[in-house]
Amino acid sequence: MATSSKIKIMISSRCNDPFPLASKPVVRLSDIRRQIKKKIEAERLLGETPFEIWINEDAVADASQDSWEECMSQARDCDILVALFNGNAGWTGKDGTVGICHAEYQTAWEQAPGKTFAINISELAAPTAPSAAADKLFQAYMERANRFIASAKDGPALEAQIFRTIAKATIMLVQRGTKDARRGSGYLGPALEWNRLGYAERSSQMITAARSSLAMSKSRKAEASDRTCVRTISDKQILFVLGAVPDSMSIPAAREMVGQPHLDDHLLAKRLAAVDGGPIHLIACHKAATAAQSQRMLGFPNATVVAAPFGIYVFDPVQAIQLVLVSGCVDEIATRHGIQKFLEWLDQSDQRGLLVRGAQKRKAIVAALASEITGAPRGRTIA
Repeated sequence: MATSSKIKIMISSRCNDPFPLASKPVVRLSDIRRQIKKKIEAERLLGETPFEIWINEDAVADASQDSWEECMSQARDCDILVALFNGNAGWTGKDGTVGICHAEYQTAWEQAPGKTFAINISELAAPTAPSAAADKLFQAYMERANRFIASAKDGPALEAQIFRTIAKATIMLVQRGTKDARRGSGYLGPALEWNRLGYAERSSQMITAARSSLAMSKSRKAEASDRTCVRTISDKQILFVLGAVPDSMSIPAAREMVGQPHLDDHLLAKRLAAVDGGPIHLIACHKAATAAQSQRMLGFPNATVVAAPFGIYVFDPVQAIQLVLVSGCVDEIATRHGIQKFLEWLDQSDQRGLLVRGAQKRKAIVAALASEITGAPRGRTIA
């Protein structure tokens, strides 16, 4: 990320394409980008000019790296990337199959999805629409990502939309930074209050904060011992089971308060009958969680493990077990923010559908397991 005193913005697009395609006289995206750069950099905030715009037309040649790598570096380092998508993947290099516009967007996305924005200016139905193999690849990628925040059909509309996007992105990034700043380091405020608690009390507080952040309805009053809640995801009611590791995952006494939570899923058969899928186990972790620790919690290594901004997501495709480990739950605000980032990640990664299908499969497996068990269930009871 950029560390200068200005907010660094990259505007990415194909350079020489006209916009709109039938514009007369011809206006190229390079001309639009230069004009927008000049206007935004002249904008003043409380007497200062806070924005710095990078476009490759004005890039200073650097003998230490080629133009492709310079663009990738800018995509990684910028605070905000605004991609103007017209379906053209851009230059692919001598033997490449991925265009530079595609690579810039994907590089920024992988580095920080929350800083990446796309405005749809495509006219893919036009006879002259981009149709090379790299273009088709880029178009399919953007369609899957589904990250368009707006569209524009002419120069004035595009300029207005870019201004609006940058303003909203700036506000959003400031608000996210403020939430991170509220966390503290555990020696002041709410984080200190949680640190003073014993494991049982802290675990209870963590679960209560997680439930209040995750649950969408308060119609079902939660008991103190209730570790479940229901959230609607993609129009399906999904049952979450909440747990908490009230200290470092490396401390056995804290880790064993969760153990391997999916082993008791059969006790949830009646609860699952009223929802569409589940359970998904969401574990609030007081400290950080690693991929290796999450695999040990699952009980075997053969699973999909994703390290994300909120923590760790684990999915076993055979048994459809899903674990969500939310890191850094040092106080209520941090816990709520971590779950918010998990829910944002579901959208950013296009994971909602996969999560729901996995939950529906797990419900069927749990029902089959429960039907095989006779007599009174033993072990812990999950409310």
